[in-house]
Amino acid sequence: MAELRLRATFLERPNRFVARVRLEDGREVPVHVASSGRMKELLVPGAPVIVTLQGDASAQPTRPFGGRKTAGRLLMVRTGSTWVSVDTSLPGKLFHQAVVAGSCAPFAGYTEVRPEYRYGGSRIDFLLTAPDLPPCLVEVKSVTSVLPDADGARVARFPDAPTARGARHLDELAGAVREGYRAAVCFITQRDDAQAFGPWDEIDPFFGETLRKVARAGVEIRAFVTHVTPEGAVLGGELPVRLAR
Repeated sequence: MAELRLRATFLERPNRFVARVRLEDGREVPVHVASSGRMKELLVPGAPVIVTLQGDASAQPTRPFGGRKTAGRLLMVRTGSTWVSVDTSLPGKLFHQAVVAGSCAPFAGYTEVRPEYRYGGSRIDFLLTAPDLPPCLVEVKSVTSVLPDADGARVARFPDAPTARGARHLDELAGAVREGYRAAVCFITQRDDAQAFGPWDEIDPFFGETLRKVARAGVEIRAFVTHVTPEGAVLGGELPVRLAR
């Protein structure tokens, strides 16, 4: 069923996976929030948002949203003049597309991209292979928060909620390096106003220390911006990575 892409206004987030928004026609509807991150600095009452609605939610249905609990999905929110994607599935899609197209310079030359590759006790987001290159395991992380650093630089921060699973994936990547793989974690900032990336130690110090540990073990730490407009998003260039506390 076709989806409709609409502008709306954020009202509240009654739980992690649901937001209430007001459409331009005045109706208030619940939409699914794919990210479990807190996003407190983004999801504030009155913030402009972009949502997609299922076709049967575009008019008053006989049953609420065709029997579903939500009318559609929350895609983007605007903070100041910056649009931020909050769709956690988007970074993986953009990364996959860029590698296949040969436009992601750090991974140029890889010809096969295998999603959801089981390694150790985890499913790693991607396995990249090519005849003349070492196999490369890549974890992709969605970043939505940007904060000023001590020197005034705008630094993308991850995570915005503690993530034991994220730290476990980092350890899996370090184990892969010891076995001869190339391994990388790519933090994709779903906005274009960041000047650097660094772990958010105040939120999850264990993740930050694990990130520094695996970097010393040979895991590549990379970060990218995303150019986001109400019409869509494209992967941008790399950001400098700040690991020092």
